[in-house]
Amino acid sequence: MSKLIIMKLGGSAISDKSRPLSYREDWVRKLGTLLNREFRSGSRFILIHGGGSFAHPIALAYGLSRYRDYDQLIGVSLTSAVLNYLSMKITLTLASIGLSIYPLRTGSIYVIKDGKPHLLIGPTHLMELIERNTIPMLYGDVVISDDGFSIISGDDIMLDLGSRLRPSASIFLTDVPGILDANGNIIRRLTRSSVINERDVHHIDVTGGLMRKVKSALELARYTRTYLCAIWDLESISMIINGEEPVRCTRFLPD
Repeated sequence: MSKLIIMKLGGSAISDKSRPLSYREDWVRKLGTLLNREFRSGSRFILIHGGGSFAHPIALAYGLSRYRDYDQLIGVSLTSAVLNYLSMKITLTLASIGLSIYPLRTGSIYVIKDGKPHLLIGPTHLMELIERNTIPMLYGDVVISDDGFSIISGDDIMLDLGSRLRPSASIFLTDVPGILDANGNIIRRLTRSSVINERDVHHIDVTGGLMRKVKSALELARYTRTYLCAIWDLESISMIINGEEPVRCTRFLPD
């Protein structure tokens, strides 16, 4: 098979998180133009996207970071619906420029068991979709868990699929060009030990969601070349797809 790339379109890359239900169609369309060219040159892709300004406000309002009781089920419904709506918007944008996106509802193929993502279908199903020249697309979602329901993030899916499929590269796309130090410079190489050092001297903001993303990316780097780039930096994205090293992204390396 041609080289496989797993790519996550982060919430900040596809939406303005300060404005509910905002969609950065221009950025998605420009990325799609690049992917279309690379696809026709032989590259194959699995896409994953975040919830951004679509899902996060609803999930926060209903406290879905931890499922407790029946009253939260409306939040489960609304979050699932709005994520599916976002997935369809991205699908329509990319399909309109020639990409054969095959959207999959994550909540139908993933559950969380013992705190970890569990894929209900074999990864061979995804490979069969790819072999039929489609591009499977999943997204962070509310899924069944041991506690009732839990949120599975796009980063969780990236790590799970990356460790199973061992793609040529995995790329996290955001609205910034890599992980930045205190002076706003891109940290081009990041290892687990360097994160600890940077955290100790406060050179890098690795708290909250970013810290979780960094941890996922460092774990993923054990199985595949792993990067964090800006969605609008098409040159760097193309370089990664074609096995080259970009200068405006962060590469994660295992110790």
